Amino acid sequence: MEEVTIQEASRRLNVSQDIIRRYIREGRLNARRQTGEEGRSWVVELPEEGWQDDNKDHINNLAQQLTPWWWPNPYKRGEVHYVDSLGIEEVSPVYLCGMTSEDFWPAVGHAVEQRCPICVGEVKFRGLPMETRE
Repeated sequence: MEEVTIQEASRRLNVSQDIIRRYIREGRLNARRQTGEEGRSWVVELPEEGWQDDNKDHINNLAQQLTPWWWPNPYKRGEVHYVDSLGIEEVSPVYLCGMTSEDFWPAVGHAVEQRCPICVGEVKFRGLPMETRE
């Protein structure tokens, strides 16, 4: 297993440093103190691929029940875009087509013709569900 600093573990696991420290205290992440050139510091053993913190796990479970199609504006005009996943620190959607927006609104009940053709192509290419993620 690879060992990294708390800061690097935070970056790689996409959770805050406070979450990393809490999971160390709770025994959910392995860590140890090491002495280095700059004194003593903690190193964290990175978990295996596929590890998720509680928040991400909850969001993913919730996402299974939601539409993957979202409006990039509150006016619900234009094309709807596919959101595959969200970050934890910031909730800024990155659509499959590469577009980003400040916020997003669920596109429940949209017409199929309103879907971004680039997102549709990516959904098909990746084998993702076109409708809700049940």
